Amino acid sequence: MNNSVNNVVLTPPTGPVLLLIMDGWGIGSGGPEDAVAQANTPVFDRLWGKYAHTELMTHGGYVGLPSGKDMGGSEVGHLTMGAGLILDQGPTRINKAIADGSFYESEALEQVLSIEPGKALHLIGLLSDGNIHSHLTHFRALINAAFERGIRRLYVHALLDGRDVGIQTAQKYVCELESDFACINDNDGFDYAFASGGGRERIIMDRDGDWSKVEAGWNLMVHGEGSERFPSMMAAITRLREQQPDLIDQDMPGFVIVGEDDAPIGKISDGDAVVMVNFRGDRAIEITEAFELDDFSGFDRGVRPQVTYAGMMVYDEDRNLPVLQLMGPTKVDEPFGKRILELGIKQFRLTETQKYPHVTFFFNGGYRQPLDPTMEDYILIPSDKKVSFADQPQMKSAEIADKAVELIESGQYGFGLINFANADMVGHCGKIAPAITAVEAVDNAIGKIIDALQACGGRALITADHGNAEEMQVQDKSGHVEASTKHSTNPVPCILFDPSYDGSYKLHQPRDGDDKALMPGLSHLAATLYAMMGKEPPTDLNTSLIEAL
Repeated sequence: MNNSVNNVVLTPPTGPVLLLIMDGWGIGSGGPEDAVAQANTPVFDRLWGKYAHTELMTHGGYVGLPSGKDMGGSEVGHLTMGAGLILDQGPTRINKAIADGSFYESEALEQVLSIEPGKALHLIGLLSDGNIHSHLTHFRALINAAFERGIRRLYVHALLDGRDVGIQTAQKYVCELESDFACINDNDGFDYAFASGGGRERIIMDRDGDWSKVEAGWNLMVHGEGSERFPSMMAAITRLREQQPDLIDQDMPGFVIVGEDDAPIGKISDGDAVVMVNFRGDRAIEITEAFELDDFSGFDRGVRPQVTYAGMMVYDEDRNLPVLQLMGPTKVDEPFGKRILELGIKQFRLTETQKYPHVTFFFNGGYRQPLDPTMEDYILIPSDKKVSFADQPQMKSAEIADKAVELIESGQYGFGLINFANADMVGHCGKIAPAITAVEAVDNAIGKIIDALQACGGRALITADHGNAEEMQVQDKSGHVEASTKHSTNPVPCILFDPSYDGSYKLHQPRDGDDKALMPGLSHLAATLYAMMGKEPPTDLNTSLIEAL
């Protein structure tokens, strides 16, 4: 994007400027797999036809991920939007550290590997190469480090994916680690193995205060308690799929790996070390609290083992959890919310539970609580609990819209960030009919907010952090069509709603041959919001999308 043409600053609005995130709403092919295209979206269609708009990139290098095949996510998307820059994200930084060897030199890893002889190292995490929460290569790096150090007992507690990767691909990743274990176990006295497993939606990886899921995983790993017990990971996967052939990996019930005497082969015990391998924090923090906090109240832990616990990265910077982090956090020194606070602009953040960390912690570049509670209001609407979002595809969109209208009409705010989780969370269920309903619910909610902004002279930047619902089916390598529960690498829409729009400006359009760092992407939104407020964007931000015609 050329700075010389990218210099349009709009006249200050009479109402607030909002950033509206339609989480998981991408631009797809328009085919039968595209829930967005199939949905009835009169509000979006009207705004797209009348106001300045463009398409944004949300994956790979556009958000600081290692390769063009890496799907964006809500964490990296919101962090990039709030930073106004493209920063190396967790997996990129971890991969670079593994490649140059600095990963193995951290003080935290040294403590993890310093367990007493006879004690075990346990690795917990999402076992896939989806690169949204974790990556298989990070497991392998830790396994190799443990072997080189002479740690003789290592156990993996595998969370099965089927969401950021193919819906029934767990065996692929299991076999890769089983091969590594076989080579290591050829050496006398070594015991490297899987110890427990289960789908990410059934155990451990909750982010909505559903402690029953975390408790189920805790009981498997720590106490060896579970009704499903198998001699190996592959035996578990095979048997559970025989019982339910269409079972998606993420929904696989938790199970324990046991020996011939039905005793768990790898319970977490006093003196052991535990590493949460996930680098993304929102679904790693609850199990971290269970291991780390003395005043924990999520569930009855029973006898809590005294272990050395570490996370791949920081999961809650406000509380410095976990205390030991193999990699330091991705820092944003001057996130958008902090910048406009220093300008005296009062702001709000609004969403439901599922996306609350994203509009706070991630958009803020690492802090969760308001810097100034008199100038920042963070508003959370509790998500539905213990239901499939496919059964409640409207989620809390109507409640969010009603609250947004109230906040707009109060006249107190200069900026607001709102996230609608529907297209993402329902998209993850892999069912196209409810995904269509989810998109329509968001469209209706956006309409209410636009009407309120129209009345007060406010503006909105309407976009998404990544795609999902526009790609509800994919073809596997054999050409078989299957449900897709994962994010996409498709572009997302971006519309600048401006009641006073006179056609004198446009938003930067994707062009063949543009450098990927300069293509329109999420990192350009912060500067764009400044220009929408009638303020010159700071020169250290990636440039605004607004261009003169």
